[in-house]
This record gives sequence, C-alpha cells and structure tokens, in this order.
Amino acid sequence: MTKFTKEQDQAINDSGKDILVSASAGSGKTTVLVERVLKKILSGTPVSSLLIITFTKAAAREMKERIKQKISDQLEVEPDNQFLRNQLLDIDTANISTIDSFCLDVIRRFYYVIDLDPQFSVLTDETQGELLKERALREIEADYLEEDNQDFQDFYDNFSGDRDAEGARNLLLQLYNTVTTQPNYEKFLDELPTCYEVGDNLIQSNLWQQQIKPLLLKEVSDLKAEVEALLAEPEINGSDLAKVKENYDIFSNRLDSFLESLNKDQPYNEIRASLMNCKFEKAVRKSKKWSDESIEVYQESQDLKSDLNDQLKKIFASFFVVEEKEQVAVLQKSEKIVKTIVAAEKKLIQKFGQLKREQNLIDYSDMEQFAFSILTTDTSNAHIAQEYYQEKFNEILIDEYQDVNALQENIIKAIKKKGQNTLFMVGDVKQSIYGFRQARPDLFLSKYHTYGKDNDSEKIILADNFRSTKRVTKTVNELFNPVLTTNFGGIDYKKEGQLQFGASYYPADLPTASEYIFTDKKQTQSAYEDQYGDEMDFSEVQMVIARIKQLKAENLQVWDRRTQLKRPLEYSDIAIITRTRSDNLQVMQEFAKADLPLFVTDAQNYFQTFELIMIMNYLRLIDNPQQDIPLVAVMRSPLFNFKEPELAQLRVKTPAGNFYTALTNFASVNSALGKKCREFLKQLETLRSFAATHRISELIWSIYEKTHLLEIVTGLPNGQQRRVNLESLYERAASYESAGFKGLYQFISFIERMRKNQKDLAQPLLSDKADNAVKLMTIHASKGLEFPVVFVMGLGHQYQTRDLSGNFTISQKELGLTIKEKNYRIDSLVKSLADVQKRQQMLEEEARILYVGLTRAQQKLILVASVNEIENKQKKWLSELDQKKDTIPLVKKINAQSPLDFLGPKLEQRHDFDQTIQNMTSALEEQDKLYYLKFDLDLEPEKVKSQNENSQEVNSKVNKVVQELYDFKYPFEDATKTTAYQSVSEIKKAFNDPIDKELENSRLISSSNRYLQPIDETPTFLEEQKFTGAEIGTAMHLVLQYYKYEGNKDLENLDQEIDQLVELGKLNSLMVPYLSKEALNWFVMSDFAKEFWKQPDKLHRESQFSSLVNASELFSDFSDPSAKILVHGTVDGYFEAKDGLVLFDYKTDFVDKTNEEQAIEKIKQKYTGQLRLYEQALNEMNNDKKVIGKYLILLDARKVVPVD
Repeated sequence: MTKFTKEQDQAINDSGKDILVSASAGSGKTTVLVERVLKKILSGTPVSSLLIITFTKAAAREMKERIKQKISDQLEVEPDNQFLRNQLLDIDTANISTIDSFCLDVIRRFYYVIDLDPQFSVLTDETQGELLKERALREIEADYLEEDNQDFQDFYDNFSGDRDAEGARNLLLQLYNTVTTQPNYEKFLDELPTCYEVGDNLIQSNLWQQQIKPLLLKEVSDLKAEVEALLAEPEINGSDLAKVKENYDIFSNRLDSFLESLNKDQPYNEIRASLMNCKFEKAVRKSKKWSDESIEVYQESQDLKSDLNDQLKKIFASFFVVEEKEQVAVLQKSEKIVKTIVAAEKKLIQKFGQLKREQNLIDYSDMEQFAFSILTTDTSNAHIAQEYYQEKFNEILIDEYQDVNALQENIIKAIKKKGQNTLFMVGDVKQSIYGFRQARPDLFLSKYHTYGKDNDSEKIILADNFRSTKRVTKTVNELFNPVLTTNFGGIDYKKEGQLQFGASYYPADLPTASEYIFTDKKQTQSAYEDQYGDEMDFSEVQMVIARIKQLKAENLQVWDRRTQLKRPLEYSDIAIITRTRSDNLQVMQEFAKADLPLFVTDAQNYFQTFELIMIMNYLRLIDNPQQDIPLVAVMRSPLFNFKEPELAQLRVKTPAGNFYTALTNFASVNSALGKKCREFLKQLETLRSFAATHRISELIWSIYEKTHLLEIVTGLPNGQQRRVNLESLYERAASYESAGFKGLYQFISFIERMRKNQKDLAQPLLSDKADNAVKLMTIHASKGLEFPVVFVMGLGHQYQTRDLSGNFTISQKELGLTIKEKNYRIDSLVKSLADVQKRQQMLEEEARILYVGLTRAQQKLILVASVNEIENKQKKWLSELDQKKDTIPLVKKINAQSPLDFLGPKLEQRHDFDQTIQNMTSALEEQDKLYYLKFDLDLEPEKVKSQNENSQEVNSKVNKVVQELYDFKYPFEDATKTTAYQSVSEIKKAFNDPIDKELENSRLISSSNRYLQPIDETPTFLEEQKFTGAEIGTAMHLVLQYYKYEGNKDLENLDQEIDQLVELGKLNSLMVPYLSKEALNWFVMSDFAKEFWKQPDKLHRESQFSSLVNASELFSDFSDPSAKILVHGTVDGYFEAKDGLVLFDYKTDFVDKTNEEQAIEKIKQKYTGQLRLYEQALNEMNNDKKVIGKYLILLDARKVVPVD
C-alpha cells in the first residue's frame, strides 16, 4: 500500500472546506487527485456527482484510466461490491474533462436558454476560424469606409503604415483574444477608456492616485533604502570617505524631498522639478592613500551611484519627460482613439458571431461565453440550468488551477453549491506559463495568501519532490531562491516554494552532478550568425551532440523505476528542451549529420521548409509574374533548374527592366536556353489561365501534377514528411475556400500573415525512430513530463521585448488597453505605466518557464548557453546578488535580458563555479570556447580543488570528442559561408579598405551569409526624429527619384513636387516635416545637376541591374575560382554625357563639420567598393558608352565628391 506524506494525506482526506493545494513539481499531484476521487467513491459518493476539470484532454484520459485501475484493484478485494461495479461502468461518461468539454455539455443540454440552434457544429479547424474572423474584420472595415468614418480612419492611421493596415488589424484581433476570456466582455470594453480620464487635475485623477503614485513611492523608496544601506556601512563614516558620505547625504535628502512632494500631492510640474533635482554633486576621486576597505566601499558607492542614476532616468523617461499640459493632451487624444477601438471591437465581435451563426458554428471561445450566459443570465430558464449543476455536483476538483482565466473562474463559481465549501483546487503558481492563453496566476495567488485564515478554507503545500535526485533538487532550489520572491512571482520561494527531496529510491552511487556547458562567442565574430540566428548558437548544438556521445561512450547508468534496476543510458532517456521551436530545423540537421536519432514532438517550422518556400513562390509568381524574387527562386528551383550563368545571360540581353521582361525577351532566341525559357513561360501561362477559372486548391494540385513536385520531394531526405507538408497546404487551401474566401492574392497574404504570427500548418512529424531517440521539445511541450537526462538549451538567448516597445499593450487587468499616439513624441502616462507593469509580468512568466524547464530532470540536469564576453557577464552577475539576503534586487530582475540573468548571479556566487571557470579550455574554432562546468552542490569549499582537477580530465575527453566533430572538412566549405545571391545594399557595407586595392581585392569583414555592419552615425538633419534615419533617407531618395528636371522652376517648386508625391500615395505625409528640404534644394540647383535640366531625357534614375560576379572578387577567402555570385542592385542615377556615363549615388551619412575633410575621406573609403560594383554593372549593360566618372552626393555636407 502506498505510503503518503502528511500533506498528501491531508489533500486526500480533508473536506468541508474550500481547499487549495499548492503542489510543486514532481510532488505527485495527479496521484493525490486520483486517491481523493477514489476515497470519495469508496465513501459512497457516485463519480457522476463529481466534476473534475483538467487542463488537457490527454490529462482527462489519463485521469479516467487511473481511476478505473484503482476501482478495479479495489474490486479484487471486494468482488461483490455492486456500487463499485456501477462506478466502473460510469467512469467513461463521468464529468472528467477539460473546461471546454464541460461547457459544451452545458450548451448541448441547455441551448434553448440562449436561443441557440441545437444542430450547431463545433469549429475545430483553427484555420477556418481565423479565416472567418478575418472576413468579419474586412466587412467591418468596408462598413466604416462606406460611412467615411473619420475617427475610424484616424485609428487605422495611428497603427498602420502606408502599405497596409496590418497594425490596426492585429490590435483588434489580439484584443479579441483577451476580451473573449472576460466574464462580461462588454463591461470590460466599456471600461477601457476610463484610465485616460484625468480631468483638469492630473494629480487628483484615479490614474495618478491609484496607479502611478503608489508605483513611484515604491520604486523611489527602494532606491532610498539602497542609499541608507550604504550609509550604514562603517567605512562610509570614516575620514577617507567623508566627501562620498556628504554627497550621498545630499542625494538622500533630495530623494526625501521628491517622496514628500509625492505624498503631499503637489502639482505635477513641481513633482517633476523635484525629481530633476535628484542628482549627485561633483564626483569624488579615489585616493591611493585610502585603506583597502575604504577603496572597496568607494567602488561600491560608485556602482550604486550609476545604478541610482539609471533608475531615476528611467522613471523620468516614463512619467516626467514633459510638463503636465502636454501629458494631459496626449491622454485626451489617446482616449478618443481607444473609444474608437472599443466601438470597432464590438462590431468585430458582433460580425464574427453573425458569420458563425450563418453557418451554425461555435468556436472554443463561444463554448465558455455561451455556457457562462446559460448559467448566469437572469431568466427562469437560466436559474434552472444553474440549479441543475449546483445540485448535481457534490465537489468540483480543478487540476492546474494556476492556468484558469477570469471567465473559467466565474463559470466554476456559478456551479458551486451555494453556501457550501465544495471546491478542491490543485496547482503550482511557479508553473503558470500560459499567459498567452490569458491564464490568471493572480487568481491562484489571491487564494494562496488568504486560504487557511478562516474556517471555510484550507491551504495545503505539497513540497516533496518524488521525481528528481537530491542533487537536481538542490540545484533548482539554489538557483531559484534569489529569483522567485513575494514581489516577483508572488511567492517567497525560500520559505514556501522550495522542493523537498522525496525520491529516496535512487541509489547513492548514481552520477547526478548538474553540468553547465557554456560557449563564449562575441556576436560580431560568429561565423554562424546568419545561418542559425541569435536565438540558439550553432556551437550549442555541437556541444550537446558531443556531450551526448560522451555520455553514451561512458556508459552512463540511469535508474529504471519500472524494473527497479540500473541500466545503461538510452537515447530515449534524453530530452533537449528549448524556450522556442524556431531553431528545431537546424538542430535536426546537425543531429542528422552526427548520425544521432532525434524525435521532434512539435517541429512547427512548416513555412521554413524548402518545399513550402518553393510552392509559395510559385503561387506568388502565378499571381504576379512581374516579381523578381519569386521568379528567380522558382527558376532556380529543382522544378526548372535554371543555372546562374543562364540567369546572367538573360540579364545581359535585357539589362534594364524586371527579370520577367528579360525572360520573355530571351524566349525569342533560337537556342537551348531560349527553348527552356519558352517552356517555362508556357507552363506559367497555362497555370495563370487555370487560376482564373478554378479554385485555389485545384490550382495547387495542378502545380503538383504538372511539375511532379510530390514525387520530387518524396525522393529527398525526409521525403514522406515533405509530401505531407505539401498535402497539408492543399487541404488548408480547400479550408480557406470553404470558409467563403476567394482570390489567390488574398490566400497568399493570409498564409504570409500566419507565417509571421507563427501559426504553422504542420502535420505531426512522421518518425520511425521515436521509440529510441533523443526528444527535442519546447519547455511548454515538456510540462508534465520527466526524463533521466535533460539539456536546457538557449539560456543565453535574449528575451523578446518587442511587444513592450510596440504601439499598444493589452492586459486583462488594471489598464486593459494602452496605446501610443503616433503624432506625439512621447508615450502617454498610461502607456508608460502599462509597459512597466507588462515587463514585470512578462519576466515573471519567463522565470516560471525556466523553472518548469529545470524541473523536468530526474537524474542529471545540463544547462547550455552561448554567452557573449562571459568575463564581463561574471562581473555583472557578481554585483547583482544581495548575498546577505540571498536575493536579486527587484530592479535587476525586471531588467533581465536572458534566462542567464536569473541564474548567473547565484552561479557566480558559488566558489566551485568561480574556481572552475578559471580552467576553461578552448575546444572549437578560435572564436568559440567550451566552458564545461560541473556544479556539485554537495561539495564544501575545501573540496573544490579536487573537483577542478577531475574536471580538467573530463574537459580533455570532451575536447577530444568535439575535435573529432571538427576534423572533417567539407570540400566546398567556402560556398556554404555565403549565399549565391547578394544585394548591393548588403555588399556595400562589407568593403573594408578599397582605396588601395581594386574591386577584386576588396574584402568582406566576414564572408558569412550576408554579413551586415552596424548602422553608422545618423546625420544631423535626421537626429531625434520620429522616423528612423533609414526611413528618412529612403524618403529623400524618393523625392530625388521623381523630381522633374524640366521647365522653368524655382525653389518653391520642390514643395509642389513633394505634395504631388503625397497625393499619389508614394510618400507618407507624416514624413514631410522630417525631410531636409535645404539639402534637396541644394542638390537640384547645384552645378552638378545643371545638365539634368538641359537634357532630362539623358538622365536615368533607380536603374536596376543583375550582375554575375566571381565570388573570389568579393570574398578573398574563397578558394574556388569558378564560384559565382549573382549580385542585384539599384543605381541611384547616371547621366549620358558626351564621352560616356556619369554615375552618381546619394548618401545621407553624417559628416562631422569640425573635421570635414577627414570625415568625407572616410565616407569615400566606405562606398568606393560599392560604386565600382555599380560601374562594372553599367559597363556590362551598355556596350556603346562606358562609365567615365563616379560621384557621391553627400546631402548632409552639401558636397559632390568624385570617386576614383
């Protein structure tokens, strides 16, 4: 018989109260749930009177099976117990399900309460639902446009660019996802604008008093506490640091003044002035005469000073950057836009609901909304429904309670027996990782902090971990003690959240030390950056592969709980866990190269696959053959096999115009290549004609048949999966059309939007190796699972914070919807406040996600990260841990940039980590280092030395394995380091010193895929503008591209030209104020441009070209002299002079006026290589005339600079 802990026994047997069970990872919560249900049944409670809510359908199935087994086991003891036999029969129909399934049961039983057609169908196809929602959005847009609604137009203009309205649409669609999880969505929407209502007195508004003021008081009081802690140090009061103390005393008084102004509700502008006065006096210099203790405290004071200044700057930038009048104006304008958004959102909800009703469909959000309406609508029928469930269920048991949303919480409240304590909730707030599904961990926390304080509720904590070895448990505790606190995550991990070791069944001699595999690679030196991105470094994958091979070679022993025996490690014992799935394809490729079996449970890189890229390009080409990139991509694909020299021949014959023109021109040539072009065009025209009269799905299948694409991809590696992917696209196209949508262009746009939103269409990966293969999965997919050996990868990956700097923020609580009004140079106070709150919420969830990842390990935990300049990171981490309190200050946590910022401070504190780090050894190429660190929490400091000696021996073994991986040299390695296609906009940034050498000797700093250098300093007339320098530079080019050099003109005509570009939709009207008209006027009236006025027909602007260039001319490290690269670019302009062509290129680079000559020379060096490439292309394009002059037009300096 299973022996339960005291806390487990309480969770199984206690009743008569609403019970919250806080169950840490591996604490056996599912076992407790099953035992509690069995206990209820054995005491005579029918299973039909229990409602058991699980988070997934798989969990519901498992729960049913485990309860069945328990009842069957009991029937062996009591074979004549008819009640138990009846319960066994009732399990399959018992209310053990997800909340969605329960809600569906409510709707099917009481549909008439909300006047719903009982023959409805459930919209299970997410794609079809998205399409219907998209259709509803388009229809309300059309309605608004027909009304000529200016408020709606202002809203769309605020969030969308010149090209499309995606920004505004995304806002409405994201808001829909939040709104539909609210118990009263209309009330939720109506309250959204209220946070912007400040009246005549900002300080007396609810926004200030209830939101901003408490936040400022807390943040500045925390800063004040840090100052007081420093002033309490004995050394600060000594004679050495008297001036430092004086400075801090003055600064402390200024903080007091600011806090006083806040507390007394002084006028906003006075509070702002008080904050601006919070600064330090003149810096104190360090003296060599000081004691070592004084110097140490002095350095501490300098570090603190820097942090204090940084924090105050952030407060100022968020809440005090302008005076009250402008703050109020921004709020008022934003309020108007939010009211428009609310109206549009209501229309979207109404229209989407109408489209679903027309097809008699309901989706998952409808299930919860309809069920809630049935249970709470104030009608006699509704009361019947509510009373039915309140009478039916004697107890409601909820698994994964930390992930319920607000609507689900209210549904549960509606069916709970009135006046009785019948709720049993199990969860772990430390594992609440579904914020994107509108989960509300605060609902769990509110009960966590209040239950047990009265006779109606009880809180039970299950802390014993029965999953992991003692060392894994200690590692997790050590790392999360400083991270999860009451003010960050809502729980004091040290006091109430720690895992307690409970897995005493593990043998003592198992190898279980946690490991850290770090690679140090400066981002600018990464030879793999473009191939693998910055999310997961290539070297990380190689390190994991090497370590897995080593673990297998060492015959690592794992404990098999099923057989209760040790056995050798199998590949299926290993899991690689990542934060996202974006690098899965790259990991799969490297494992295939290493001949290691890998099973990916959730690849979700559908749109990145070769076959999907190919077919989507063909569809784009059929829709519009005038697009160069899809055309060349399809021609070069295995479907048609045009080679680069052939493409170059087409361009040589037709140097101007797009590539489709070049293709059609060459089709008339009587040659093998001409015939190839004709056959290509014939098939394209056939498919275009077919597309005009047939469905999209039929078109896709016709492409498959005519090109034999399915057969081609089936013959490739992983061919069956590729075939499934293509068939999936066909099925989705059919789904698209069944939803009432038409049009190839619209379908392409829809697929592109799904790709951007990471809504892949992938089918489950086919694999015959899943039984004994390493598992690769995201942390979210790993939740609830466990593995003997776990690698957690990508820990150095930077958190994505784009949403925090976007045009809007959506929250379920407090502020709801906050927006940026783009005509103002500042964020509103509401938006600034929301960004602060959202950042902390996001990082709290990231910390919880990290906790889930680390707690999957049973026996061995291996953390893997690629870190830039780890020595600098060490110093940063060391300064961020408050060692006395064993915590990371809140301000440090909410500024975390990666998971290592949570883990690093504690790692750096460990002496064994710090000493082992000195023994790091190089294992890869020069820019990579392997940091192989063992972190044994059982070791005392004096034992560290011997461990380090052992780690050196292990390091040598790892080095040997890794070196073997790198000994093989691919014969065409050079060609893998760059793409076969380069744009001049990319190449021009790579020329290093072309003045002393000809073009063929120019070098790229790195020949890795499309290497990009950092953006140069912005010119003076582009600084501090709303638009980026690149955007304004593009607009300047645009004006010069279309400027008409004809007739009699004066300077005022430039304004007319600009106005006309705005009217034609070529130029954003908001851009006009940011154009440097002085620079534009200077050029069009310059001596250089005089010839343009005289002979405008000789002027050629924005001339596109494609040129086949020897790779060795661009990349000096190319060993293959025959390798070619197709270069595509656009020449700003050239003029047909009498003796030849004069080439010129506009530049908006900043020119330092204090040292103009040197600055201009530097710019010449920077662009000479680019202009020589243009010269080469123009010379190839023009047989009669060659380039006789090249010039840079420096708009910032007002200079025309000749280039040799």
